[in-house]
Amino acid sequence: MVQWVAAAIAACLMSSGTTPGDRAPQQSSPKSPFAIAGPSERLEIDGSKNPELIPGWYIWETFFRQLHTAGTIPSVLNLTTEEERLLQMELEQYGKSNQQCQRDIETLRPLVGVAPIKAINEKQRAIQLECRRRSLDLRDRLLAGVRPESSVAIIAWVENLKTGIEISVPKRELAHFREPE
Repeated sequence: MVQWVAAAIAACLMSSGTTPGDRAPQQSSPKSPFAIAGPSERLEIDGSKNPELIPGWYIWETFFRQLHTAGTIPSVLNLTTEEERLLQMELEQYGKSNQQCQRDIETLRPLVGVAPIKAINEKQRAIQLECRRRSLDLRDRLLAGVRPESSVAIIAWVENLKTGIEISVPKRELAHFREPE
């Protein structure tokens, strides 16, 4: 999770598009071409107040990450043994996908300071969108492979997770943050 947050932070930083000559010296050291959005440039999303603002990819990744980390499936979901196996398989796929996303993001590191920031940012955004789509594909396979009542229980569990989420997103990153759904 820390790695994903670090990648998300890097995405926010890379998106600024500033260069050392573009910003005032007090914002950051001259060696860093990235600027952190200040409080007035950020949107605070509180899932307990506005759950509809939490993108689908984000909440499903939260669900998969929590269950993958916990290593157990909540009994309240009342899944059959076969459905639990399916969910475990999807959790394993999530873990592999997440690792691949981290590796893909890491391949961009050598480009920093060499390639234009805009090019690095575009590549990072493409990787992020692909990773998000994979998480949504996991969701779709899971929901298609369980009984309708289990699907309803899983979706209710996931929707309930939104109430505990608070996210701070740079306003300039909001459209990308909401993609693909």
